[in-house]
Amino acid sequence: MISTKVRKISFSLFAILAFIGLFPVSVRLADPFFTHPFRTGWQYQYPVLLVWPDHVEIRWFHDLSEISPRPKDAEYTFNVAPERQHWVEQRVRSTRMPKGVDAGWVINVKQIGPSKQQIELEALGDGITGLVYEAGPDTIVPLKSRLAGAGGSMIVLIVHLLVWSSSTFVVWLTLRVLVRRREAGRAPLLS
Repeated sequence: MISTKVRKISFSLFAILAFIGLFPVSVRLADPFFTHPFRTGWQYQYPVLLVWPDHVEIRWFHDLSEISPRPKDAEYTFNVAPERQHWVEQRVRSTRMPKGVDAGWVINVKQIGPSKQQIELEALGDGITGLVYEAGPDTIVPLKSRLAGAGGSMIVLIVHLLVWSSSTFVVWLTLRVLVRRREAGRAPLLS
């Protein structure tokens, strides 16, 4: 039989490890709070990736007509060829933000076909500003906006505390029921 002290120490250790281990789950669960339908207007500005033969560029736009479709004589494409995906992702992540902006670039490219991708491109710093779009060689189709202010980290924290506390409670309750059943099984039966 396991002593009460050992059970308490084991449960405390589980709670600490669960707090750390469940964080990636909480981030994924909180993600929909930062994803919105694509919005247009002067107050919204989004980044889009331009892929040149020898470099990449991130251009900001307010209105889709500013960038898509690309001019016929342009040397860049919106397309990320599957064989260049790793190179493009590395270049984007190493692209510097303007001076005074404490943020970095996050990019996720999902290949839909040889000349079509779904790209999630966002600046991640005090908040999130980005765009999820389908990219072809000459055009982009915005799917969703990625927007969150500095308070976005509080949303992740609240979701994490809910996930952690509920999972810890379920484990605590399960252990309590098992211990009670075991104790009830060993208790002498009254006739």
